[in-house]
Amino acid sequence: MNGWKYVIALVLWPWVAAAECPRLQEEEKAKLRHVVDGDTVVLLYGGIIRFIGIDTPEFNKNNELPVEAGAETARQWLVNKIVKQGHLKLVFGVKRRDDYGRWLAHPLTSEGELLVTQMLAQGLGQLMLLPPNDEYWPCLLAVEQRARRARVGIWSAALVAAPSVSGWQMFSTSVVRGYTGTGRPELLLVGSLRVTAGKQLPSAARNRLMAFKPGDRLFVRGWVRSAEKGWQLWLNHSWQFYQEKFIDCAGQC
Repeated sequence: MNGWKYVIALVLWPWVAAAECPRLQEEEKAKLRHVVDGDTVVLLYGGIIRFIGIDTPEFNKNNELPVEAGAETARQWLVNKIVKQGHLKLVFGVKRRDDYGRWLAHPLTSEGELLVTQMLAQGLGQLMLLPPNDEYWPCLLAVEQRARRARVGIWSAALVAAPSVSGWQMFSTSVVRGYTGTGRPELLLVGSLRVTAGKQLPSAARNRLMAFKPGDRLFVRGWVRSAEKGWQLWLNHSWQFYQEKFIDCAGQC
């Protein structure tokens, strides 16, 4: 296109861009048995730790789906980072176990920093947080956005604009119809994808959703389900969407 480059600029809210991830004091130091994948480890005594803050690509060992791209990269990074039979510093979440009985915890670096920030920075997985274990979402989202802007790891591949199947997905898309001013806040996006504010979506995020206009570009992620007139995605968390824009530049970006 005549030498023009197209660059995604992520629109950060000031309070997200300025957020810094905390340093924490370990609650427990546990010895590892092995690394299951990029976000799950087994401890020597048999307990399973599911990391808070990240979802890495899946091996899909329990179903017939293929191994997702980046699954082995994330697992091997973690193996190299946490020496086999080594110790892992942990801070447990407000909610300490998930529905599968796994412990939910923040793994820490030797300096007390969130290990997940290093993983997100390298694009080893995407942000994933569920309340009440979501207190650090602004800083983690900012780290993830920088990785996406740099197109590293899972962000090296372009995102689709619209769904074709059900399931958890991420989109780089556009608003077709904004909030009409009545009823539950909802946008119509490309490909007949309706994104709707769920009951858990904070009021500040609802206001942002209602402010988007036709033509605005968005990053959106969540569970997509087939609906009567297209597709449906519910938004219950602030980190599920943000505005982005394309900048045209000729060798100056």
